[in-house]
Amino acid sequence: MRFGIFTFSRAPYAEIARHFRVAEELGFAGAWVNDDLMVPDYADFEPWTVLGALARDTTRIRLGTMVTAITFRHPTFLAAQVATLDQIAGGRVTLGLGSGGPPHPYGAFGHTDWSARERAERLEEQTAILDALLRGERVTQEGRHHTVRDAQLPPPVQRPRPPFVIAAHGDRALRVVARYADGWNTLGGQPFPAGLDPAQRLPLAEVVSRTRQLGERLDDVCAEIGRDPATIQRSVLALCPNPDPFTSLDAFDEYVGGYEAIGIAELIFYWPPIEYSYGRRTSVPAELQARFERIAAAKVTPH
Repeated sequence: MRFGIFTFSRAPYAEIARHFRVAEELGFAGAWVNDDLMVPDYADFEPWTVLGALARDTTRIRLGTMVTAITFRHPTFLAAQVATLDQIAGGRVTLGLGSGGPPHPYGAFGHTDWSARERAERLEEQTAILDALLRGERVTQEGRHHTVRDAQLPPPVQRPRPPFVIAAHGDRALRVVARYADGWNTLGGQPFPAGLDPAQRLPLAEVVSRTRQLGERLDDVCAEIGRDPATIQRSVLALCPNPDPFTSLDAFDEYVGGYEAIGIAELIFYWPPIEYSYGRRTSVPAELQARFERIAAAKVTPH
């Protein structure tokens, strides 16, 4: 089992860098930021710019977006951002992709609201373009949503390209995972936004069961196109975990064991906890940070 942290792109930048450095020191495999622009409660920064700075403030930990929304960038421009960061970070970049559901300030970017179907179509088209460009191929395409003419980028450090992790819960997006992704990410069965309310959080057994069923659907989609589902690493962004794995060593083992039993290979924890990111709450209390570091040192740090 691998472990990562997810940190909202909130000011000040120094706090994000501090969380990433602590995670790296503790042995976490990856650290991720969100790609939500103009959402005042938890998004201040453009993530690829932030990741460029974080690449210089860290040395080992993998860096990525959880996830880059397809709604903000033309795929050729996004491919250039990924390839650039891969050079800066020395081959430590993972591209997380998603279809970009609400909340989203469509009007600020001159967009009309895209339906769920259109977002899924755009995800597939954009992923295909990114896949080719980040392999160093020359791309010309007249797509339904994107036109690309004679585009080519210098190859990134990672070959054949940086890994793709695609967040998907519906059938259309799962098909994109099956066709292109190196990894699949899910929220792990907790309902959003209902799970933000502690009274509405589902117990571990139920969310693991829901995640298992969704994983089985991905297996079916892979079988339909002839892909071995074992070649797709599965990860969970641990939305509002119940029990909280950072309350005790036993709680950590219980939470991790539930997902490990169904083949989840990586757990990504919100840090700071999500309740300290919504609504501009104060920074994490010292005793909570100390407990997080103590449990991570026992369970995450390689020994």
